[in-house]
Amino acid sequence: MRILIVYNTAMEPRSISGVQRHFAGVVKHWIAAGHQVDFALAAAAHPLWRRMFPDSKLLSTDSLIPAPGRLPQTFWCAPAYAWRMLPFHYPRAARSGYDVIYPCAPFFFEVYPAWRLARANRAALVVKIHHLITGLPGRTGIVDRLFVRSERASVRLLNRHGHLILGSTPAIAESYARLETSLGLTPSRMVCTGYGIDLDDIPFLPDAPKEFDAVVLGRLHDHKGVLDIPQVWTAVRLRHPRARLLVIGEGPHRDELQRRLRAAGLEEAVRLTGAVDDAEKNRLLARSRVGLSLSREEGWGLSITEFLAAGLPVVALQLPVFPEVFGDQLDTVPLGDLAGFARKVGDWLDDPVRCRERGSEGRRFVARYDYRSVAAAELAAIQEARDRSLDPGR
Repeated sequence: MRILIVYNTAMEPRSISGVQRHFAGVVKHWIAAGHQVDFALAAAAHPLWRRMFPDSKLLSTDSLIPAPGRLPQTFWCAPAYAWRMLPFHYPRAARSGYDVIYPCAPFFFEVYPAWRLARANRAALVVKIHHLITGLPGRTGIVDRLFVRSERASVRLLNRHGHLILGSTPAIAESYARLETSLGLTPSRMVCTGYGIDLDDIPFLPDAPKEFDAVVLGRLHDHKGVLDIPQVWTAVRLRHPRARLLVIGEGPHRDELQRRLRAAGLEEAVRLTGAVDDAEKNRLLARSRVGLSLSREEGWGLSITEFLAAGLPVVALQLPVFPEVFGDQLDTVPLGDLAGFARKVGDWLDDPVRCRERGSEGRRFVARYDYRSVAAAELAAIQEARDRSLDPGR
């Protein structure tokens, strides 16, 4: 098969999201199985994608605006998203010879061009629902309302024209079905495949020297809780004055995070790496003691999966999906309880023996999530959807 993944929301060449990490895992297995997997995304993001997906062809959807530095400026991405949809509106331009068109997320600026491509090529339209923002607490600003409307419009289009809806967990499937029902639609069948990890790529090195007391991994965005880091780490250092934090990742709110760290006097206590390759990321995880997740919304928690694979105990905010995915492997605190979060981190730093034991437990637990099985399950479902698109009577 020839699969084209539409990723119009990729704005610049630094940020690596959980969705990208998912594709980084499954795409290499699809290509190894003999399939072609390409991406349509803004030219500004091509350098990063070339490094992550060296065997994929990259199509440009144009690039007008770089990623904004602050959340309110996200609104100004809208013209770029609209511009990137335009070339796919015309069937002649949309003919590409692909068998499967795969929008990366259920947003209209991903789903609409993917639908146009699928229609022009008689291809299967496939999407994976990583998480839904409709109904999430705190999503009340003008930008969030625009994304909610985009999501609802996409769900309507996918309900009518989609050939396959993949999902992360049964909880996501239930949420998606409720959203469809609220829109007066008959719920779609969702195939839940979860996410995976390649343990061979993340070495377990419990005896490695520890340079950092804790680590945050992920996109530097307010929704991931990164702007709470200064408050949390200030509280941790009241108990452990020499504690050092590592932040791995890049994103639109890096400048604001750095400003807050300076204001809190934490510049020497917190190291920001920016974007790093997988080898460097894994090396740094091995040199850290505890994994932290301050994210306020997740459809799975891929960074947590990597923490567990590296043998780190994890402190996280309580989210509905975590018990389903990680059982009792996480040390969680209620949303908003940053003081309690800092206390949990301090408890782990006080007990290095238990820290090591919990890390070994997490490594054994996460072995159940293997990218190869996820990639195989998704590929089989995609192949079936492609066959069904060619023979609607099936």
